[in-house]
Amino acid sequence: MTAAISVRHLGKVYQTKSGLVEAVKDVTFEVQRGEFVSLVGPSGCGKSTILHIVAGLLDHTSGSVEVVGVPARAGRRDVGIMLQRPVLMPWRSVIDNIMLPAELFKLDRKAARARAEELLELVGLEAFAHKHVWELSGGMQQRASLARVLVAEPEILLMDEPFSALDEFTRERLNAELARLHESLGRSSLYVTHHIAEAVFLSDRVVVLRPRPGEIVEIVEVSIPRPRRIESITSHESTELAAGIRNLLGFRDQEASAR
Repeated sequence: MTAAISVRHLGKVYQTKSGLVEAVKDVTFEVQRGEFVSLVGPSGCGKSTILHIVAGLLDHTSGSVEVVGVPARAGRRDVGIMLQRPVLMPWRSVIDNIMLPAELFKLDRKAARARAEELLELVGLEAFAHKHVWELSGGMQQRASLARVLVAEPEILLMDEPFSALDEFTRERLNAELARLHESLGRSSLYVTHHIAEAVFLSDRVVVLRPRPGEIVEIVEVSIPRPRRIESITSHESTELAAGIRNLLGFRDQEASAR
């Protein structure tokens, strides 16, 4: 079966005023159908660059990227994208922003509206459905963005640190709901985060990247049984996996040197 996402020997070089900067080097991995894969690494390791290339928002310099067997491109109906910052229409209400994919893809309006209302409740914005986005905090705008991505029920989800602006309580609640949605709907997901425990909780595999140029250190299998519950974050197996990823990134060595 064709992989949902196939990245082969991917490289990306940026032209800057001071010369060429190699952001990503020889990155190869796949996201199988129904699999949840996270990209983890320190700031500047190319995580977001990789996701933007898969989304078709950036060109790559070398290698190949395919989404369900065809070259990556923007504007696919079967791919939902959530970036670090919310990209919402300030002149539209919250629920009208969430309904935007239904309008673009000409989905059944009644069914999409019912789903949008469910998602508003899920992300805790049901009381703000008819507010404008400029009336919301940054974290609330990000929750609205998540609801908008999910309303069209895409087969593939691409998420770039979607919960980084949220408080810990809301973040954990949305992590638990995202895990539940993944397990019930079987979406294929590529997720960028610097939060190691979050990556372990959500993922089937974690792709660990070293600093620029971003290269894969190791791909870590997460064998924690599903369904996942929020309590899994503090389980012995989760903490052991998170510690192993920290070691791969050299955090322990850096802490020892600092002492």
